[in-house]
Amino acid sequence: MTIKNCAPNVPVKRLYSIKDLVNLIGATEWFWRSQIWDGKLSYVQVGKKMFIDYQDVEQFIQNNKFKN
Repeated sequence: MTIKNCAPNVPVKRLYSIKDLVNLIGATEWFWRSQIWDGKLSYVQVGKKMFIDYQDVEQFIQNNKFKN
């Protein structure tokens, strides 16, 4: 299926809140917070909220893949 008249460079959401990650990936808020507190996942502080760069999420996934 081809979509006509669509912008070729639609911006991707860059920063995700912890709640966004819960909805996208399915782990709990406490899991994501613990990864941040343990230094396994970088974050951006905006006011009192923590946001995670999608590139850091991709890197986190790559670092935690297992193969048998």
